[in-house]
Amino acid sequence: MYLKAYLLMKSKLLKIGKQYFEGITSLIFPHFCVVCGSELNQKTEHLCFSCEEELHYTYFEKYEDYSIADQVFWGRLNIENVFALLYYEAGTSTKKILHHIKYSEGVDLAHFMGKMLARKLKNNPKFADIEVLLPVPIHSKKKFSRGYNQSLLIAKGVSEELGIPILDVLYRKRHDKSQTRKSKEERYENVKDKFALKKGALLGVKHVMIIDDVLTTGATLEFAARAVFEDDKNVKVSLGTLAVAH
Repeated sequence: MYLKAYLLMKSKLLKIGKQYFEGITSLIFPHFCVVCGSELNQKTEHLCFSCEEELHYTYFEKYEDYSIADQVFWGRLNIENVFALLYYEAGTSTKKILHHIKYSEGVDLAHFMGKMLARKLKNNPKFADIEVLLPVPIHSKKKFSRGYNQSLLIAKGVSEELGIPILDVLYRKRHDKSQTRKSKEERYENVKDKFALKKGALLGVKHVMIIDDVLTTGATLEFAARAVFEDDKNVKVSLGTLAVAH
């Protein structure tokens, strides 16, 4: 009886101590919403409550029919299913989030958004049998300059939430120029045949999901998927991104 009371009191004191420490830390090192810039409280991460509620969600998890993201790949190759968390348009909160992830040391934000993406995937049976996650690679030169691969960080968030392992087995054959400000045709040529998969890496795997930050023309994801099909033409490939151009 006394031991139970002692343990209960200890647990309460530790909780109070943790809350006190977090409160002091937030005063010294305040965190701000990446969208509106308002100061965050102890219970929020990266996005304030209002901005998170007003994100441009696609709600693809509720679709029974095909979405605009699926349609991007029609007539190009056989993709099983495509999911995007948010719509992407210039001047929106989605653009601010993606820009922060890519150019503002957004390691924690990428992981956070990956978990948000995963929580939506939980509600769609189309993705229930996915066995592994394949993050789209960036070239070693770009990874060195940026310090991380945002697609891998997003995949880690998805993996943590869904318990699906990551296989970091896709790689770029050579460095290519940024896709920013390129036309659809230029994007296609820029990534054509530049991906490869480590031989035999997917042995026995039946359904994979390739993870990237944003789907625009689909060129990057198309050739990443083609690299997978070159290794195993029978494997099912689905795609998951934080955003899709709208």
